Formats: sequence, C-alpha cells, structure tokens
Amino acid sequence: MRLSVGAALDFRHFLSELKKRNVVRVAGVYTVTAWGVFQVAKTVFETLDLPKGASALTLLLLALGLPVAVLVSWAFELGPDGSIRRTSKAAAEEPNRRLNWMDWGALAAIAAVVVVFVATAFGLAGSLGGGGLRMSAPSKSVAVLPFANFSKAADAEYFADGLTEEVTNSLAQVPDLKVAGRTSAFYFKGRNEDVREIGRKLNVAHVVEGSVRRSGDRLRVTCQLVSVKNGFHLWSETYDRTMDDAFAIQTEIADGVAEALKAELGAGQRPQRAVRRDPEAYRLEVVAKGQVRQKGKAQLQSAQAIYRKLIEMEPNNAEVRADYAYATAYLAQNHLEGDFLPAVRDAEAQIAKALELDPKSSSAYVAKGMLSAIRFIREGQQSAEGQAEAAYRRAVELAPRDSEALSLYGDFIAGSRPQEAVTYLRRALEIDPLDRVANNALAGSLFATDKLQEAERRYRMNVELFPEYVDSKEQLADVLAEQGRLDQAVVWYRLAAAPKTDPASSIQLANYYYNLGMPREAVAALDDWKEKPVIGPIVAAIEFLVAGDYQGLMRLAQAGLAQPEPDPVWRSGVVLAGAHLGQFDLAREQLLVTSPELFEPTPKVSPRLASDAVGAAYVIQQTGDQGQARRIVQAVLAATEPRPGLRQMNARRIARVKAYAMLGDKERALAELRAAIDAGYRVLYDIDAFTRLDLDPTTQSLRGDPRFKAMIREVEASNEAMRLAVLAKTPAVVSLAPLHLRMAGVWKPSIAYSSG
Repeated sequence: MRLSVGAALDFRHFLSELKKRNVVRVAGVYTVTAWGVFQVAKTVFETLDLPKGASALTLLLLALGLPVAVLVSWAFELGPDGSIRRTSKAAAEEPNRRLNWMDWGALAAIAAVVVVFVATAFGLAGSLGGGGLRMSAPSKSVAVLPFANFSKAADAEYFADGLTEEVTNSLAQVPDLKVAGRTSAFYFKGRNEDVREIGRKLNVAHVVEGSVRRSGDRLRVTCQLVSVKNGFHLWSETYDRTMDDAFAIQTEIADGVAEALKAELGAGQRPQRAVRRDPEAYRLEVVAKGQVRQKGKAQLQSAQAIYRKLIEMEPNNAEVRADYAYATAYLAQNHLEGDFLPAVRDAEAQIAKALELDPKSSSAYVAKGMLSAIRFIREGQQSAEGQAEAAYRRAVELAPRDSEALSLYGDFIAGSRPQEAVTYLRRALEIDPLDRVANNALAGSLFATDKLQEAERRYRMNVELFPEYVDSKEQLADVLAEQGRLDQAVVWYRLAAAPKTDPASSIQLANYYYNLGMPREAVAALDDWKEKPVIGPIVAAIEFLVAGDYQGLMRLAQAGLAQPEPDPVWRSGVVLAGAHLGQFDLAREQLLVTSPELFEPTPKVSPRLASDAVGAAYVIQQTGDQGQARRIVQAVLAATEPRPGLRQMNARRIARVKAYAMLGDKERALAELRAAIDAGYRVLYDIDAFTRLDLDPTTQSLRGDPRFKAMIREVEASNEAMRLAVLAKTPAVVSLAPLHLRMAGVWKPSIAYSSG
C-alpha cells in the first residue's frame, strides 16, 4: 500500500517537472512543426518524382528529433536574459504544479500525431519492401491499355491493337512524360483488373482506356484518361468519324491526353503532329502493326504482304520499309519460312533504303541489328556479331526511351558482357516492366554473373506471367541443365516443345534425351519436324551425326549446297563431315567462306563460337598449317579465359578442354574437364554438333588416358541415375553447380533455330 502511494506521489512529481520544464509545450510545438515540415517535403518530393525512400528518410529524421527535443527541454531552460542554462532542481518544499486541461490536450495531440507518424512510416516501409527502394509512380506517367474491339470485321482486332500502339507512340513524343512500354500494357488485354492494380504493376499514375467500333466506312473511338490514384476520369472523348479520319483520331487522342495532363500537372508540350497520310495506307499500317505484335507465322506473313503494298503506296516511308525488314527477318529465322539468303538480301535492301530516307530511324537500326544477329547465328560470321551490336547500340542512341531497342541491345550483349547488359535491361524494364524478352535476358545476365537464385526466380516468374512463351521454359531448362539437372531440364523442354511451334525446343529436348541414354524418346521428339521443308533436312543431319554416319551427312550437306540458294548451315555440315572423314581440304574450303577471320595473321574468335573455332583449327592443322592452327587455339583460350565476377560456363570449359588437347597439354585439358564436371557438365552430346566429347576429333589425344575414360564414365553414371528418375517421373536430387546458358532470346545453336 505504501509502495503504491509513493509511486503515485513520484508520478505527480514527474508530471509537475514536465510542467515546470515546459517539456509538454516544447514537444507539442515540435510535433506540430515536424508534421507540417513532413507534409511540405512529401509534396515537393512527389512533384520532383523522387523515390518514396526520400519521404521515409525525412519522416525518420523528424521522428528521431522528437526525443532529442524532449531531452533538451528537460535538461536546459531559457533564462530571463536569454541565456541557456541547466534546469535547476526543484526545492523540496516547492509545491507540485498540476497539468491543466491545455497540457492534457497537448499530450493527447502529441500521442495522436505520433500514432499517425508510425502508421505513415509503416506504410512507406511496406512500399519499400521487396529488398530495396521501389520507385513511386511518377505523376507525369501514363500507360495506354489495349483498346477494346467491338467490331466484327476480320482485321478489326488487329486494327484496335495497332491504334493502341500508334497512340502510345504519339504520347511517347511528349517531353518529360513517362509512357509505359507496349508489351507491359498489352499484358492486360482481356484481363478485368482494377486500374489501381494496373497502375501499381506498371508504375504509372494514369491509364488511357478506349474502345473501337467499325461499321462499314464509319468508325467510333471512345477514349478516357483515368487517374490510378482514385479512379476519376480526368478527360474523355468520343470520336464519330469515317475511316478516312482514323489518322487524325490518333493525333487528337494524344493531344487530348497531353492537354489533360498539362492542365493537371504541367506535363510538357503537345506531341508533334505527324504529316497527313493516305487514310487507306494508315489503316493498313495499323492492321500490320497489330499482326506483327502477335508474332505468329500466319500474322507475320499477312503483315509482310501488307508492308509490300505499303511500300508501293508510300515509297518514301522509311518506317514501313524498316517494319517490312523486321517481319521478313523474323519469319526467316524464327519460323524458318522461305529460303534464307533471298530473305536476307530482301531485308538488307529495305533497311538500306530506310536509312537513306531517314538516317535517324531507330526502327531501321533495330531491324538491322536483328538481321545481323540472325546472320551471325546462321552463317557463323563473326563480323556479323559486331554489326549487330553496333546497330542495336545506334538504335538505343537514337531512341533512349524505346524499351524494345534497350531490350534487344541488352539481350544481345548479355552473352559477352552480362554486367553491362544488366544496366540496359533494367532501363528497359523501368519503361516496360512486363517485357518478357527483357526479363528473360536479365535472368540470363544474372545467371552469368553467378546470381543463380535471382535468375531462376525471374525465369519462373516469366513462365507464370506468360505461360505461352516458350523461351522462358527453354532458358529455365538450360539453367537447370547447366547445374547438371538434366532430368528437371527435360520436364521444361517437354512443355516448351508441346505446342510444336518451336523446332529448337524439340531439337534441344532430343539432345537431352540422347545424353540421358533415351534414343527412342529423342527420335520421337523430332518426328513432327521430319517432313517440314527447312527443318526436316536438319533432323536428318542430326540422325546421321548421332549414328556416326558421316558419309550420309556429307551427301546431305553437299546436296544442300547444290541448291540455287543454299542455307549456310550446310557449309557447317560439310566441315563436320569432312573433319570426321579425313576430307580436310573440302572442309577448309567451306571454312574460308564461313570463317575468313580465322585465317588472318591474328585470328579473331568470339567466345560464343569458341568450340567451332577449335574444330576449325583441327581442320586447318590437318591440312598442314600447324602455325595458324596453333594461333587459333591460343585465341580460343584467350577468348574463354575466366573473368572476375562472371560465371565460367561449361561450354567454354569444354572448348578449353579441346583447345588444350590439341596443344598436347593433357594435364590442363583434364583439369578443365574435371572443373566442368564438378560444375554440372552432363551433356556429352554437344548441342551444336550432336557428337560425343570422347568421339570428337579434337580430343583424340585424350582417349587413351585412364583419367579421361574415368571422367566420361562418371558423367554416364550420373546421367543413368537421371534417366531412371525421368522414367520414374521423379527428378533425382542432384546437388551440383550450373551448365551452358544460351544467350537469352538471341543465341541459338548453329544447327538449331528458335521461334522465340
């Protein structure tokens, strides 16, 4: 009882001291002032589009200042003369001062503000979750969602999609306005999601919604600008016009959105008005753009035909020529449509004309980069690699806000300079956060820099977001295979090959089956492609390679070269067959065409073609040019030297095994093989040549070494365990580190092509 009374007296004394020392008053003034400062700072930060981290830091500093202010008020007081002195102790007989209703009101206000402070802080902390600062949506930002199609015309859907793209392009011309990329906006097509959620995912403050209805020659387009914050319509308009006015509608929509944003935010100027065009030409181009977006074979062929017509209608339109070249290149590589060399010449001519008409056409440089990358893949010419990189880089310089240019450039350099690629790919994803190509390429770059978990997480996220996109499944499988988990890789390649749209998926699946000792399944994986006009002969070549029938391969390759417009792959076929059959002069003749840079005094070797270069060195060595062969092998070793901060991929280790074997350095060759196996190397059948490592001509000097034989048996035993796991439909538990990751979305083997 005495204790409770004493405690009550002490508490009253404490309250009296708070009163005497003006602690309550100081705390109240500080809290109210700090809250006002925070509100002003928050408004300024939002106006300047600073990250929420700035607001969180300001709030934290102001909150930390409160106890400091209270302690200073308790310890010091202001004297009558204005001097600051330590607070004197109260005399024992001095009566306690009681808090009045104003003091209690101030304490209650302080408590309320502190609660708001804490709640705001937790809210900001939540927005910063996920392992780093998340940028708040800039107030000057917008996404154009796919316009709904309410028409029954055959091409109405493509027209609506194309109009959406054109409005997006027009708004992208407004200075200081962030426009979400097309890929991300189109992700929400047909999805009934709340605009607030869309805004959060795309990191924009506004969205443009609309619909298109066509009836004969009449066109009705409705459009509205919606605030993501509260769902309010800031602007809306309905356009009832004839099809002749479709081009004007696009411009008027962009003008209306820009004016609405300008009125609300002061968001820069109107978009530049484009030159008046033939209404029919505009309609056709809008439809073609919608078809190209689908990337399907039939849609691309239709778009290609439209672009041919447009070139006749508007011969001075550089954009149309660039888009035609893009569609042509995509068909030739990703759908294996038509003869390769004529398609390349056709696309090159249109790109050259487009750049003549508009030297600053970023679209033309994107098409040029794609075409050069395809030539590098199909022809193996290292000069094309440099041309592709230069073209993509120029596209980025001309259009630094174009997410596609950033994505393709980052994608292409990811295989050689992954750390630099990450910078460009993250920039692309800031603009277009749901760009599946950029996300895949970023995952590949992260894997190349040894960030395995983040890379695998990003691939799996892409698979969930875009279940129809086979590249994510393929590249996730490659990451698993790089770690020696072939049984799990097979599962993903089965899913990738199932739609039967990508021959590369089936070829890689067959390769893994051969490595697992499942030839029957491998043959079945390729069955659907045997009768196809371009891929069918390649399937036959694979069967000859696996069977060791190099005479059959030579006949097939020479027949391919006898065609009026031979596919470059058959030159590689002659080189492979010639190296095994001892027909080295024949093989060298083809190398002079495909790889002239290897015959220079200082041979140039791309790390992506290191294994091919060793094979070429073997052929050159067998023709008597020992010095040049040695120079090539040394160039291979230099190109595949491990680099700090980067993962040494198993494909490069195996190229080094072959290189050291050719130099007669068994110890280093075996050390490289040991390191590759420990890192997860399990693909004795190489994907490029479908030839086992122990049967490759370059490894002849190793075949009699017991250590080499033991390591080959070790890989076979591991693969046998995984074969049984595949048959039991239960992936084996393999605790190994990673395997050869192909360049995400760009690099495909010389004998296997992708439809990515």
